[in-house]
Amino acid sequence: MLVLASALTLVVQVHGIAPYSLSINPSSTSLGNSVTIAVTVTNGVRNTFYGVTIGVQKPNGTGSAISNQVISTDNRGSGSISVQYSSTSTSWTVLNGTVATNVGGVYNVAVNQTSPTNIANVATGQFTVTAMMSVVVTQPTSGTIVQRGQALTITATVTNSLGAVTGALVTANTPSNGQLTIPEVSSSNGVYSISYQVLMNDPLDSWTIVIHARDTSGNSGTSLPVSVTITKSDLFVDAMITYNSKGVPTTSFSTGDTIYPYFRIKYSGSTGAFLTTGQYVVSVENPSGATVANLTAVYDANRLGFYTPTGYSVSTFDPGGAWTVGINANTLNDGFGNTGPSIATSVRVDIVTSPLSYLPFVVGGVVSLLGGILVLKRYDRSLAGFEHLEQMMGGPIPRGSSLLLLGDPGSGKTVLSYELLHEELDSGRPCALLSYDAFPEDVQARMGEFGWDIISPLRKGRLKIIDCYSGLAGQGEGALRDPSDLTELNIQVTSFITKAKNAPVTLILDSLTPIFNGVEAKQAVNFLQTVGAKVKITGGLFILTASKGAIPEDSIAKIKNIADGVIELTLVRSGRKGVRNLSVLKMERRRIASDTVSFEIARGRGLVFRVSRFGILRGKLLSLKLKPGQPSEKHAPSAVTPAKAEGKHVDEKGKEGKASEVSSKGAGTRQR
Repeated sequence: MLVLASALTLVVQVHGIAPYSLSINPSSTSLGNSVTIAVTVTNGVRNTFYGVTIGVQKPNGTGSAISNQVISTDNRGSGSISVQYSSTSTSWTVLNGTVATNVGGVYNVAVNQTSPTNIANVATGQFTVTAMMSVVVTQPTSGTIVQRGQALTITATVTNSLGAVTGALVTANTPSNGQLTIPEVSSSNGVYSISYQVLMNDPLDSWTIVIHARDTSGNSGTSLPVSVTITKSDLFVDAMITYNSKGVPTTSFSTGDTIYPYFRIKYSGSTGAFLTTGQYVVSVENPSGATVANLTAVYDANRLGFYTPTGYSVSTFDPGGAWTVGINANTLNDGFGNTGPSIATSVRVDIVTSPLSYLPFVVGGVVSLLGGILVLKRYDRSLAGFEHLEQMMGGPIPRGSSLLLLGDPGSGKTVLSYELLHEELDSGRPCALLSYDAFPEDVQARMGEFGWDIISPLRKGRLKIIDCYSGLAGQGEGALRDPSDLTELNIQVTSFITKAKNAPVTLILDSLTPIFNGVEAKQAVNFLQTVGAKVKITGGLFILTASKGAIPEDSIAKIKNIADGVIELTLVRSGRKGVRNLSVLKMERRRIASDTVSFEIARGRGLVFRVSRFGILRGKLLSLKLKPGQPSEKHAPSAVTPAKAEGKHVDEKGKEGKASEVSSKGAGTRQR
């Protein structure tokens, strides 16, 4: 009987622990939605009250709450209750935080029995609240086309299931894959907006905009991509005018005047920004439409525009009438693909000439012709250019040296450099020309005018023309893309020297003006020293040309100091007549003449020095009078006295301040 009684007691106790079940609906919901939690008892004690406590723990400890409920069973021992978990429910007791589905993540639910006995965790479960935010781009729309320089409005609305999201961090990607923070403009509607100005160097074509949003609770959202097309900004010429030699804006010029074009380059687009870098070609055309000059315009910060420092000098042989100064179509390029102008832009200038102005030249020509007949019987005033130049230098240019040809615009620096190039090619030496002032075809044509054929050396690879001028104009295949990139230029020179297989090379740089306009003076001087050392170590020649007034005086002084030789050329204008003069200021390892000698540029010959035969004979007589016991320096090649030199020589170390300098009285002559 005792055993049977114990067994019956056990059955009653086991039957008293009712099986619980927990259901949560929905098991996954969005922020702010309510969740129904239901607890069911089956096979419990019939007609009994079960006390339960439902507990909800929010993600990451952000909140917890409990709800005390009573489940009443029926005659079968079954019963259930349900409770809403939401911010509006009053069935919950907050332990910490809030009762709300306002945090994304997993919510843990546990049911504890409190009566008739205390039993923990009779049922457990979970539900998930999704924390995704909705990010909708309202501006721009897909397919929008925007031009560089224009402003594009980017607007997005950020919401979640609770409504508008405020205080979120909203970002968008820029065309260059940077990050753009978009500020909030309406806290009530969750609107974020910004105006982005497309940069002039932003990549062209497709820009896919994606906007990301994140709030302080870690909730985030991403928009659908919006595709925008970026097009180039067109460059156009703004406010082109011409100045005369006095700096006065005018469109009327006469013989002896110099035309200095000035203009600004503007970007199309809403901002209307101006271009402030680069070098561009300005063409000068006579009334027949023939291009007589291509001037290089550089940016002048003082004038806030592009200016041609050399200008074009109107000569007595230029025809009068309507001339055109302008920029050809599609010759502008800022280096980022923005080009223009779409059509040629020009300004008309009038060249005024008087028929009477030619009378003195006609009379002078007749007098010169008659006088020439008499003079030629007694004098031979022509001397081959390099024969006399070598006498002034005290001999040939020393190998393994650098030579600076410094002079006024139009004084003949380029012609002299071409003649030196021709002499080096005739000697069989490999040569290279860094052409900053002329297209390669113009170099060939110009040298051909003097009978210096370079076609054969070009074909055989003995001559290389490194085209730096086309790059300045923003055109030309095979040209140096950025002529101011001295690193690339150094690589080109090194490659040329390497291909010469350590043979003595000759490198000519014509001219230095664009380099000093494109980079800092210190960088330019360092470049010249580096390249000069590479050329000189081969036993070759490094020849440079530079225009007075186009390069800062302190930079000219530094170049003079590092150059082994300096030849100065001047152009002296007297009325409408120009006289060219040459003097040797410096030549290492040579005794030089201190004289300044006039010369002419003759077609088919090059530089021709006008030297009196008496001067030549006087020099020869002086050399014959030398005695065998005299010092050896008197036998130096410079013993032959140049024209009107009176036999004077100075040593290179003591010549400073003694060499005559002839200042230019004119301005703005055409630079060759």
